[in-house]
Amino acid sequence: MSDLLGGRQVQRHAPIREQVADILRDAIVDMRLEPGQVLIERELCEMTQASRPSVREALRQLEAEGLVESMNGKGTVVAIASPELAEHVYEVRAELEGLAAELFARSADDALVAEFRQAVEEVRGAAADGNPDAARDVLQAKNRAYEVLFRGASNPILTQMVNTLQRRVTQLRALTLAQPGRPAQSVLEIEAIRDAIERRDPQAAREAATHHVQQAARTVLSALGHTSSVAGAA
Repeated sequence: MSDLLGGRQVQRHAPIREQVADILRDAIVDMRLEPGQVLIERELCEMTQASRPSVREALRQLEAEGLVESMNGKGTVVAIASPELAEHVYEVRAELEGLAAELFARSADDALVAEFRQAVEEVRGAAADGNPDAARDVLQAKNRAYEVLFRGASNPILTQMVNTLQRRVTQLRALTLAQPGRPAQSVLEIEAIRDAIERRDPQAAREAATHHVQQAARTVLSALGHTSSVAGAA
């Protein structure tokens, strides 16, 4: 089972609880620990070489983030995103990412635009035909692209709000990209954001970013057996 965590173990030079939380969080976001999976403390201790108290503290932290759930003293499981929660997340995400793209197109300097262009190229490369790990690689590349986008928006309050939402978004994005055909379509949508930014068209950038989120919402909510009512996603 240690392979599920990518062979990572805690290092003694940093707080153990934070390291355990980071390891488990990454495994959940990358879907190596799947929604609904029971997390057994003994196995987590063996995998991370951390003490049981450290593992328990890490699980409490992840529970506060909504990534795991305590089953009334019967153990802890990886949280399963409900359709209602996913829809709420995507409603907020559409507004935040649309605003970020608009601000980026309006004020980012040429160096940031070039950095975003390169990040989008990495997304396309990750989605190349024949890549057996396309969903995972696209997720990682998109996370880098979004880091540039939000940094270039130059709005610290927006960044703070995004950071609060990011772990929920990343977990849902992993589910979205696992759907057949979604990685390739996602590339086209993020390239539309890039094109609007390079034209320095803030309104088009906002619309492209919002459309991208709406399409992601439709995909993930369909996977969860729910019809999206996020504006424009139907």
